[in-house]
Amino acid sequence: MNLYAYIQLARPLNGLIAFLSVIFGAFLASGNINPVFDVIIASAIALMLLSAGNAINDYFDVESDKINKPKRPIPSGKISKHSALTFSILLFIIGTLLSLIVNWVAFLIALFVSLTLIFYAGKLRKLPLLSNLVVALLTSLTFIYGGVAVGKISGALIPAVFAFLFTSAREIVKDIQDVDGDQATGMSSLAIKYGNKKAVYIALIFFSLLIIASPIPYLLDYYSIYYLLCVFFGVDIVLIFCMISLIRQPSKSVAGRIANIMKFDIFIGLIAIYLGNLKL
Repeated sequence: MNLYAYIQLARPLNGLIAFLSVIFGAFLASGNINPVFDVIIASAIALMLLSAGNAINDYFDVESDKINKPKRPIPSGKISKHSALTFSILLFIIGTLLSLIVNWVAFLIALFVSLTLIFYAGKLRKLPLLSNLVVALLTSLTFIYGGVAVGKISGALIPAVFAFLFTSAREIVKDIQDVDGDQATGMSSLAIKYGNKKAVYIALIFFSLLIIASPIPYLLDYYSIYYLLCVFFGVDIVLIFCMISLIRQPSKSVAGRIANIMKFDIFIGLIAIYLGNLKL
C-alpha cells in the first residue's frame, strides 16, 4: 500500500485547516476548549470527513484530473479508483460514528456533512455557483462544530461567516484554474458558463464583502486591536492583491497562484481571530 499516495488523496493541508478550525470554533465559543476530549474528537471527525470528501471528489474527478492535475494519486496510477472509493467510504463511516461520542447534535451535523459531500461529489458539483456555496457552507460549519463540541455556538458565528465568504471566493477562483479539464469532461462552472472574466467579477463580490466585513468585529468590540492589525495587513491587503491580479489577468495560471496564496492566507485569518481574543 502506498501510504503517501493516500495522504495525498486526503489533502492533509486542507484537513489540518479543518482540524484547527474546529478547535478555534470551540475556543471562540467558550473561551476554552473544555471538554478537551470532545473537542479533539470533533476536530478529528472534521479532518476525517473532509479527507473522505476529498477522496470521493478525486474518484469522480479522475477524467478531469487527467488534464488538470495528472500527478494526483488516481490519474497517476498510484491508487486505483476502487481503492480511493473504499478509503472515502471508510472515513465517512468512522467519522460519522465517532461523532456519537460528542453528542447528538454533533452526530446530526456529521451525518448531514457526510451525505452532502457524497451528493456534492456526484451531483451538486456540476451546478455553477451552487456547488461553490455548498463547499463554503461546509467549510464554515467546522467552526460551528467546535461550538457544538463545547455546548455553545454564538462565539463561533463570526469566523463561520468569514469562512463562508472566503471559501466562496476561493472556490470560484479554483474553477477558473480548472476550466480546461472541467470543460473537456462535461463539467459546468461559472468560468465555463460565463467565461473567466465574469467569474472573476462574481468572485470579487465575495472578496469585497469579506474585506468590508473584516473590521466589524473590532468596531463592535468583539475582537481587540491585535485582530484588526493582523487582519488588515495579513488578510485584507493580500486579498486586494489577489483581486487586482485577477482583474488584470483572469487566466488559469493566475487563478492557480491566487488559489494557493489564499490557501495559506486562511492561517493568517485564524491567527488574527486568535489574537483578537487574547487579553494582552
